[in-house]
Amino acid sequence: MVGLVGLNHRSASVEVREKFVFNEEDIVNFIFKLKEENESTEAVVLSTCNRTEVYFNLTKDCGFRNFSYIMKKIAEFKQAGRDINQYFYTLNEHEAVGHLLGVAAGLNSMVLGENQVLGQVKEAYRISSSRGFTGAVLNKLFHKAFEAGKRVRTETSINKGASSVSYAAVELASKIFSNLSQKPVLLAGAGETGELVLKSLVKRGAGQIFVTNRTFKRAENLGKRYNAEPVRFEELKDHLINCDIVIASTSSDETIFNVKLIREVMKKRKNRTIFFIDLSVPRNIEENVKNLENVFLYDIDDLEGVVAHNFGKRKHEIKKAEKIIKKITDEFFSWASTLNLSPTIDSLKSKIEIITSSGLKSLKSNVTEEEYDKLLEYGDFLKKKYLGLIVKNLKILSKNGQKPEYINLVNNLFELKKKNIEE
Repeated sequence: MVGLVGLNHRSASVEVREKFVFNEEDIVNFIFKLKEENESTEAVVLSTCNRTEVYFNLTKDCGFRNFSYIMKKIAEFKQAGRDINQYFYTLNEHEAVGHLLGVAAGLNSMVLGENQVLGQVKEAYRISSSRGFTGAVLNKLFHKAFEAGKRVRTETSINKGASSVSYAAVELASKIFSNLSQKPVLLAGAGETGELVLKSLVKRGAGQIFVTNRTFKRAENLGKRYNAEPVRFEELKDHLINCDIVIASTSSDETIFNVKLIREVMKKRKNRTIFFIDLSVPRNIEENVKNLENVFLYDIDDLEGVVAHNFGKRKHEIKKAEKIIKKITDEFFSWASTLNLSPTIDSLKSKIEIITSSGLKSLKSNVTEEEYDKLLEYGDFLKKKYLGLIVKNLKILSKNGQKPEYINLVNNLFELKKKNIEE
C-alpha cells in the first residue's frame, strides 16, 4: 500500500544529494508525470538539505515493480545515470510508515531531535495535498506523522537544547574561534535556516554580524530583529574582504562563491585566513575554493563531529520516542486495514438491497397497498438485522480487515466479485 524511495545524509554524500534536490515547481511537475501514467497515484516528495524522499501509494502491493518505476522516474526527471540505485533505499508498509514518523519526530535527522524537519514535512504535504496529489491513505499517513512529531517533542526530551544544523554550524565556528565577538561574520541567506544561524550567533556572543540576501528587504527585516547589519547582494565582495567567517544558507541553485571571486578577495585580504561554512544543498560555495591558500571550507556533511557530541546527550530518549512511533504506526495500520473491508461491505449492502427490492417488487401486484407497506417495513427490518450481523462478524473474524481470507470468504459466499452483481 505505502512505499518510499529516497536518499539521505546516511546513504549519500552532499555531492550526490544536491543532484536530487526538488523545489516546489519540480515536485509539481514530477508528480504530474507520475499521475499521467497512473491517475490513482498518491505521492508526496520531501526534499531538504539532508534528504529527498518520495512517499507514494500506487497499488495495494508496493512491490519491486513499483519501486523500480519510481526510481526510473526520478532518474529520468533529474537526468541522472543508471547507477543511482546504490544511493537510494526503498521501504514499504510498516517500514515506510515508521520511517516517515521517525523523520517527522527528528529521529532520522543529522541532528537528533531537529525541530526544523517537522515544518518541512508539513510543507511537503501542503504542496501535494493542495493540488489533489494525495488521497485517503497519504492524507491519513501525513497527519499521523504530524502527530508523531508533536508527541515525541512534547513527551520526550529528544529536542532538549538547540537542535538544528544551524546550531551545529555555529558550534563549529566557535570551536575554530574561541571568541566570536572579535570575528566579523557574514551570513548569506535570510530564510528559515539563516534565521536559526543568526539566533545561534547572537546567543554565542558574535559581535559584528552582516546578513545578505538577493531580496534586500528580507535581509533588512532579519537584521533589524537580531541587530545584524543588512548588506546588499551586489556589495557581497566588499564585505568578504573584512569578514573572517562566512556562512552560506540560501535556496539558490547556482554557485554564489566561486574560486575567481575568492581569489580576488584573498589578495585584498592580504591572504588573511577566512572560514566558509556551506549549509546549502545544492552547495553555494564552489568546492575548489578549499584549495586556495588560507581558505577553509566546511560543508553540511562536515558537521558530523559536532552532531555526534549532541547525539550523546539525547540518545537515551530514542527508546521513548520509538514507543510513541510504534503506537501511532499501529494506529495507522489498524485504520488502513478497514479499507479492505469497505468494498465488500458496500457490495454486500448493494446485493442485499437488490435482492430485497426485486423480491418485494414481484409481490406488489398480489397484495393491497397497506399490506405492501408492511412488507416493505418488514423487509427493511430483516435487511438491517442480517446485514448488521454479517458485517459485525466479518469485522470480528477478519480483525477489522487484517485477515483478508475472511473477506474473500464473504466475497465468494455471496458472489460479490461477479460483474453481473445487479442481476
